[in-house]
Amino acid sequence: MTDNNFTGAPRRDLTKYRLTLGAALVGLALAGWMIQAAYSQHVQVLNIGDQTGERLQMRGLIENQEGAQHE
Repeated sequence: MTDNNFTGAPRRDLTKYRLTLGAALVGLALAGWMIQAAYSQHVQVLNIGDQTGERLQMRGLIENQEGAQHE
């Protein structure tokens, strides 16, 4: 690595830039993981809702909900 950055700042300033960049990349990776985990849980909840609706229909407790309007 170099001793100066493009502005001519010393090595100490380069270390701060590297730490900031590293922290930003870790934060970005964590945010991506959280979004993926939330999406996966959302899909599970939708599947559970579908299964519950099918069971209720089979038992005759609700009518066919195909195309139901959600307001």
